[in-house]
Amino acid sequence: MNRVEHQVGFILKSQAFKENSLIHQVFTRDYGVISILSKGSKTKSSKHGSLLQPFKALSLSWVGKSDLKTLTSTDDSSNITQLKGRSLYCGFYVNELILSLLHKHDAHPGLFDAFKEIIVRLSTGEHLEVHLREFEKILFDEIGYGLILEYEMDNKLPITRNQYYIYYPGQGPKVVNDQRHPDAISGGTLINLNNNNLQNKTELKQAKRLMRRLIDIQLDGKILKSRDLFV
Repeated sequence: MNRVEHQVGFILKSQAFKENSLIHQVFTRDYGVISILSKGSKTKSSKHGSLLQPFKALSLSWVGKSDLKTLTSTDDSSNITQLKGRSLYCGFYVNELILSLLHKHDAHPGLFDAFKEIIVRLSTGEHLEVHLREFEKILFDEIGYGLILEYEMDNKLPITRNQYYIYYPGQGPKVVNDQRHPDAISGGTLINLNNNNLQNKTELKQAKRLMRRLIDIQLDGKILKSRDLFV
């Protein structure tokens, strides 16, 4: 049987399997998103059941040739502070993005490192919206839909802070004369989004609206349940 030892991974989602076991969707650095069965992990005598929680960087070992692997051992390889409150809701959102937008078994080492980093940042409880936007941009780069935030789509002129734009998916920003347009976003917001330096409530709101619109296109009608947890 194919055996993997001590691969770092994060549990994204777990579901019950039979009476005492669980199937976990796990994001790993070298194997992408995979499904792992933890036999007997719901019993009190389980050696690793208490460790199999989201937002922990786990050292996982498994065996199996099929799509469903079988867990053989696990250890908590990190000291990430437990997520609470709004940070926890943001964590669920990040997990759901990974499950919804990545193909299973496709490795994304760079995205995995960014995922680990945002979990650490969320644990501080500070600048949550800024960190989410940064992660979303990295995610778009990894799935082949990187954002164009440096110049206008028509003439390639640099984005101007005091101008307003509409962002066209797959093309980039285009100047709009009516800043009241529901999709209008200031050049200052685009520049600061590009530099991971969103400054105020207006910029945070505009950036969130833009990223939500672009993510919804990729979801193609699928609903993110985690969005119901926070506004």
